Amino acid sequence: MKHLPSDILLGKLKGNNIGGIEGLPLQLMIVIMVATMGSAVIMGWMGNIDTPHYISSLNIEENIVYIEDGEIPDIHIFVTDEDDNPMSGVTVRIVNSQVNHPDGKDYDVVTDSKGRATLKGWTLEDYPMGTITLKISAYKSGYATYTEEVPGVIV
Repeated sequence: MKHLPSDILLGKLKGNNIGGIEGLPLQLMIVIMVATMGSAVIMGWMGNIDTPHYISSLNIEENIVYIEDGEIPDIHIFVTDEDDNPMSGVTVRIVNSQVNHPDGKDYDVVTDSKGRATLKGWTLEDYPMGTITLKISAYKSGYATYTEEVPGVIV
């Protein structure tokens, strides 16, 4: 095999444009610009996202609910947000399947401006002696549902 001097080889390559990728730098610049602008848009969206709001607590005044003859006594509720401020307009209900209200299965109460509400008039359908865990849920549009479990004693 005959070896050619490097000047001759380079001279042959300089004129050969077949299969070359001349547009690469321009295409690369376009891709970089699009990626940069897309990242800027996404970061702008993320900067405008509000901190999520949530129900922080559903406090029950009664530590244990004593249920007599299937009658659940009044349960006093206090609801707060993520900053421990009272929440008004929160819908509260007992969600146990064996618990109902004479006014309908989906009887709700709504917290007042001080975050307080009282669940009244609830009864148990089937109440053998023993214990029960009452599940009380609170929900408001734009917030995740919050459920608190309250121990009950059936006497």
